[in-house]
Amino acid sequence: MNRLVLFGLLFAAWLLALCLGLNSSLHAQVLQPAGANLTDQPAGTSPTGAMNWSAIPASTSEAPLIEVAPGYQPTNLTLEEAKPPAAEDPLKMSAKWNNGLEVQSADKQFRLHVGGRYQLDTGWFGTPLNVNQNINVPYGDGIDFRRARLRVDGTMFEFIDWAAEFDFVNSVRVRNQPITGVNPGFFDESVTAPTDLWVQFKDVPRFGKIRIGNQKEAIGFEHLVSSRFLPFMERSYNQDTFYGGVFNGFTPGIQVTRNWGADDLGVLQYGVFKPVNSVFAFNTGDGDYSVVARVTRLLQYCDEGRSLTHFGFSVRQATAVSQAGVAGRIQTFRTRDAVRTGLSQDWPVVNGINLFGDDMQWLNSEFVMVRGPWTLQSEYLFSFFNDARTALGDPLGNTIQYNGGYVQVLRYLTDDFDRYSKETGVFERVKPTHPFSRKGDCGWGAWQLGFRYNYLDLNDSGLNGGMAHNGTLGLNWFLNPNLKFQWNYMATYRDVDLVPAFAAGSGVVHGFGMRMAVDF
Repeated sequence: MNRLVLFGLLFAAWLLALCLGLNSSLHAQVLQPAGANLTDQPAGTSPTGAMNWSAIPASTSEAPLIEVAPGYQPTNLTLEEAKPPAAEDPLKMSAKWNNGLEVQSADKQFRLHVGGRYQLDTGWFGTPLNVNQNINVPYGDGIDFRRARLRVDGTMFEFIDWAAEFDFVNSVRVRNQPITGVNPGFFDESVTAPTDLWVQFKDVPRFGKIRIGNQKEAIGFEHLVSSRFLPFMERSYNQDTFYGGVFNGFTPGIQVTRNWGADDLGVLQYGVFKPVNSVFAFNTGDGDYSVVARVTRLLQYCDEGRSLTHFGFSVRQATAVSQAGVAGRIQTFRTRDAVRTGLSQDWPVVNGINLFGDDMQWLNSEFVMVRGPWTLQSEYLFSFFNDARTALGDPLGNTIQYNGGYVQVLRYLTDDFDRYSKETGVFERVKPTHPFSRKGDCGWGAWQLGFRYNYLDLNDSGLNGGMAHNGTLGLNWFLNPNLKFQWNYMATYRDVDLVPAFAAGSGVVHGFGMRMAVDF
């Protein structure tokens, strides 16, 4: 019995050892790469894959090692954490400061910019008594917000730009309701009016950019420079007399802008517009139109614009402005001075005349040169007005020719220069090399001196609105790209000897103005 028990125990031990050896051999077989040649089997197996029992390892420490992929690192991540990251939402928006608040989608197809500008002006004048007595409104010291605009612009679906901007300090003259036996009076009222209000399609084959809506007609260099970037408090007389007039310089229409020539050094612009005679961008007359074209060329462009020579020419064919229910078309030629205070309806008119007529042609030339801190800029315009007369019932009128222009020289006192946009063919934002700082790192912003001579002639064929000569000396301090202070001294010789209503109003007016301008 004892022998049987002993034999049984030995038999069980032998079975246990056999099972352990078989398991190790099978495990090694499973780890063998798929498609391995059976004739290259390691010792312990037969060519047919049968187990060689005599080759079973004596201990598990001699079992084959498991190979892993290169760079494998053990991890404790959960199954959820180990999932690949989800793709970023292309419409997710991120915000940054870009001369105002700018929000842009991850795929850059959508962009939104919120900004604006305001300009606080103060002015003092020295005016001869005869001038103040023979002008529409006497010169007077004062203060006003020259501009106060809010703007929202952006891009949608990558190829469509848009802008919506409104100015809150325009003004209009309102006629009082007449009372029986009392002549009607007038009062001036501040109003809100649109400026830029357009949609623009980009990268249109053969056209470049097509802009539709309320915008500036492409005529004149100074006219197209934003009021945020002007080197003097006011533009030249040409702006107020021709390009801007009583409509704030913005007109509803459609306009094309594209670059041309080698390296895109030229700009071509042309468009069709509906001329207006108010700040509200409307026209109810029949047959009114204007067609404009401007072509510019950089004759030289070096060192990212530190040295350049620009030449341009623009033309405009247009009708005077009519109004439904009112006979005839009328054109207003008038200009205000280089320093202004108070509500715009109360600015003294240096020269001016209202004429009935038909259509007109404008020819404008522009020349700009930058040499490091120096800038030379000049323009001259000729205006031809057909069938011109002071009253609709007058005999057939003549073609009259008015003209005006300016030349200005500017110099930075710091290591800065006027920055030119090859895309638009005009100057853009001043970016001081060393913005003003209170941290003691020698940042004083950009300082600039300038002088401009300005001329206007509205006398021809007895239809006389007067002449004016103006000299303006300016000092600008750009603390950073969004804040500047300006100081202007002006001397204007007003010549109205040939204007019957104001013949005694000729003389020299002196003025000093100061502006704080914020642009974001």
